Amino acid sequence: MKSVYMRVVLGLLTTLLIVGKASASQVEVLWIGHAATKVTTVTGKTILIDPGITTIPTSPEKYKDLNNLGKIDLVLVTHGHPDHMADLSAVLAKTGAKVVANHELVEQAASLGIIPASYQFLKERIAMNKGGTITPLGPEIKITMVPADHSSSLPVPGSDTNKYLYAGEPVGYVIELENGFTIYHSGDTNVFTDMGLIGRAHKIDLALVCIGGHFTMDPKGAALALSEFLKPRQVIPIHYGTYPVLTGTPEQLKKELGGSGIKVLDVKPGQSVKF
Repeated sequence: MKSVYMRVVLGLLTTLLIVGKASASQVEVLWIGHAATKVTTVTGKTILIDPGITTIPTSPEKYKDLNNLGKIDLVLVTHGHPDHMADLSAVLAKTGAKVVANHELVEQAASLGIIPASYQFLKERIAMNKGGTITPLGPEIKITMVPADHSSSLPVPGSDTNKYLYAGEPVGYVIELENGFTIYHSGDTNVFTDMGLIGRAHKIDLALVCIGGHFTMDPKGAALALSEFLKPRQVIPIHYGTYPVLTGTPEQLKKELGGSGIKVLDVKPGQSVKF
């Protein structure tokens, strides 16, 4: 009887230790700059979104050495423009990460050698489309591809003129992590009413949305998207201040959001936030 009692007590203590350890774990979101973002989950899985880093003026020098990105398990690409995927080939070569993108973008990139020839279709190079949900890092991490309102193309390699190849349609991603924490990354987009469907389908804890204007939403458009359609708890503004035409600022977004209750996290390039 005593031995049974001791086993029960030891079992309870082990459970409490495991729960305590899990509750101490946090999601870490590193905004590298522009659209590039690294997410580290509570179990240490790592997701890099939009690997345009080394050519971006506001990227911290530390991360222009791609070795400092550390371990990357998965790369998500929103569209084909160089400021969002110029470093994709180098990142894959250094890390061996799986890559996810719109079907046409994945296959164009593979045909151009941007994605290694050794990457198998739907295994290491994962082509999908809007509305699809995948679990490439295990069943507890769900990644859903959602619409974006923008364009997508790839520069013709070796061309000295502005020639581009079709690269499918632009997208965003909703990432639901092991602990239920849900992140939305807009990629490049205008505000559009179907964002309301994204907000209805997913309880978004953190949104990373473009605010620069000119090529994407400005702070006024982003505030409309956030307050009327997406309705996240918190937002990290991205894709602003990189080039002169991207004039939107976090301060303007805060003003436009007014009393919406959505918390704006004014994160600087190279800064990480834990949740």
